[in-house]
Order: sequence, then C-alpha cells, then structure tokens
Amino acid sequence: MLGNEADIEGLPLTDKMTSFVDCLPSDISEVLNHIASNGGGAWIVGGAVRDAAMGIVPSDIDLATDLRPEQLLKIFPTAIKTGVAFGTVTVKSGDYLIQTTTLRVDGEYHDARRPDSVEYNLSLKQDLQRRDFTINAMAIDVARRLYYDPNNGIHDIENCVIRSVGNPYKRINEDALRILRAFRFLGQLEAAKWRLEEQLYDAISECSYLIDDLSRERIWQELHKILRSDTTCEILISMINTDVLPIVFDWGRVDRSKLISALRERPNLDYAALFVLLNYQLDQSGLNQLCKSLKLSKKHTKEILSTSEKARIIPTDEPAYLRLYRHLSGERYQSILRLAEVLCRHNMVEKLSHMDAKYYRQIIVAIRKLPPLSNPEQLIDGNWLMAITNIKQGEKLGRLKEWMYRLQIENDWSTITEVERCLASIHWQSDDFESWPKMRLV
Repeated sequence: MLGNEADIEGLPLTDKMTSFVDCLPSDISEVLNHIASNGGGAWIVGGAVRDAAMGIVPSDIDLATDLRPEQLLKIFPTAIKTGVAFGTVTVKSGDYLIQTTTLRVDGEYHDARRPDSVEYNLSLKQDLQRRDFTINAMAIDVARRLYYDPNNGIHDIENCVIRSVGNPYKRINEDALRILRAFRFLGQLEAAKWRLEEQLYDAISECSYLIDDLSRERIWQELHKILRSDTTCEILISMINTDVLPIVFDWGRVDRSKLISALRERPNLDYAALFVLLNYQLDQSGLNQLCKSLKLSKKHTKEILSTSEKARIIPTDEPAYLRLYRHLSGERYQSILRLAEVLCRHNMVEKLSHMDAKYYRQIIVAIRKLPPLSNPEQLIDGNWLMAITNIKQGEKLGRLKEWMYRLQIENDWSTITEVERCLASIHWQSDDFESWPKMRLV
C-alpha cells in the first residue's frame, strides 16, 4: 500500500535491494501497510538498508515514519514506549519488534551523547542528514520500490569506505560513541578491505579524548563486538594509532610498538585473550579493577582473569597435566596457549622470558592428540565418599572429593573401581587436608 511520498528523489532498487524487498516478511509489510492506511508514510532505514545493499539478510529492521509518536501509539496499542522523548516506539508484529522513529532533526548536543531536544519536521531528507555514516543514511520505500541516498552511501559501500554524513568533527562531537561505532562497523562488515575515510580517521585521532565522556558500559558493548570480529587485529592497530585504546584502557607505561608488532602477526585469539594481550602489563588485581571499571559481566570478568592466569603458567608436556589443562580450560585452551606464545615471543611477561615461544605450539599439538576423556563428570559424589571413608560432611570431605576428581581427570578414570583403588593407596586419613591438590593448574 502506498504511503506518503518522501521529500527527496528516489532511485530504482538495486538488484540486491530488490531481493531483500521481495523476501520481506509479511509481519513487516503489515506494519508498513497499517501506517499507510492511517495516512502516514514509512521507510525502512539504517542498517537494514545497508545490509540489503550488500546482499546481507538484515538481523533487525528499523522504520522511519512521518507519523508522530502519539499517532503510532494510537494505531499500534501494544507498541512499547522505548524512547518517546526522541520519537521512538517499538511496534510488535508477529515475531518482530520493529523500532519505529518519527522523522526528526536533532537539537544541540552538550553531552557528546544525545541531543538536548528533537524537532519533528517530517522530512526524510533531513532525517537522513542527521545520521552517523553515509552507509547508514539510506532509506527504502517498499511500496514504490525506490531507495533514497542523499549522501551517496551506495558509492561508499561499493568502495568499502566508512564516511561521516557531513563534517566528521561535528558528528563525533555530537556523539563520541560514533568513534567506537566506526571501528565496530569495520569488523561487522567482515572485509579487510574496508577502511575509514581519511577525514574521519583524522577526526577520530583529534577527538579521541571525548571517549572519556562516555559511559563505561557503552564503551564495553562496542569494544566487545570489535574484539570478536574477523578483522579485529587490524582494527585494534588503528585504535592504538588514533589513541582510542590508550584512552579506553587508561594506559600508562605500555609499549605500543610491542602490541602493534604482536597484532600484525594476526594471532588467532578470542576476545578474552585479546583483552589480556592489550593489557599485558596488568596483574590479576589490575585486570580485575579494569573489568569492574568497564562494568563487565561476572562471566566476562571470570573468563578474562582465568585467561590471564593460565597464560602465565608454564605447562608441562606430561599427558596427565595436559588432560587437566584441557579440562580446566575447555575449548579455549588453544586461544590461551596462543596468547602465552605471543606474550613470550614479544617479551611482554618477565616470567615467560626464558621460554621458547615454539614450546606453546608443541603443547597445543600434544593436547590435540589426546583422546577425549572417558568421563569428564565426577564419578563419585559426597555421599559415596562419606560411606567409604566415614569422613563427615565438612571441608575435609570436600577437599578429598576435589582431589579424587583431579586424579580422575589426570588419569582418565572411567569407573568407580579406579577411585576405590586410589583411596586404598593414598594417605587420606591425615588431617593435613589443606595440602591436598586442588582442581587447578598451580
């Protein structure tokens, strides 16, 4: 159903956009039609148009409309008031939650984060002009099968360039998060050939200090995505050269040349190992404080601290130890050992300075050759152990149970009989249980 026309000349859909529109879910079409039937116009905008232009199926679809928030809430009674002050409601349709925002222009920015006010002027052209990057400043009219691109974003997609809409210094001063978003898009587009436009790169370098004004949670949200991209090493080098990472992590005495040299090798590290590498100078306490300051979840903090601890341990090549190492590290053992290799080769950790970096590759190979454990779950429980030993519930029983589990993993036991044989051969009757081995590598 045709809705209101845009105030800008449209272009015929590209082949890739046509494929996207032809496969548009009916739940989305119903929302567009409902807006049109109530006297409005609606356009798909932002990342969905960018992805469609690249032949990527969008994960989220956002709409811009010339209906005001109160009108949207009237015709969509179940809509969520996500950001009514800024013209945004979230419309439910089938399995979709569609963020729908009234066409607007932004007022002045005084906190490098959000406009002090917005004005609904109902101009698609001006709405697209307020957006961050040209590749995100396009719109599609589904019914008319036209797309709108006043900032030539399709040209930048074809040339793999991330460019600001208008003056990059102004855009960054409006919202400093755009600095991190620019780098995140480099990784999200998953192509090493993408680059930041020169003026945008210079603006990021000169305005990187504005990152200090951002909330730490939002910094981590963007950084976490960057650390998980396929081209993360190249991106991190740019973030070092533009002073972005030194500000994010509040680097003091850090040898940037070492880090850049290590990153140029493109080590295959997961996000936690990269986080530790970028902050190699910090001990466990310092890393923990950094995680707290960035408001990391308990899960992320635990993975980062565990990675740092294990990467500084020099493993033996004994099969029993390697079985324990693999069990305690899980599938991440390779990333941890590759991190240790990098720290060693670039002389970043004094404890590893005497090691041959090749040794860690040998350990990875040795672990790969180990067969899977017969039973990774503990064979015995506390009740069984109390019945066998007559030890009452308490710390001693817990420590003995932990010791048995460690021996089970090291020796790859598969039956309770093997645990019983072990109990008959060790001196568990002693009260010196604090010296018993724990389920840890050191």
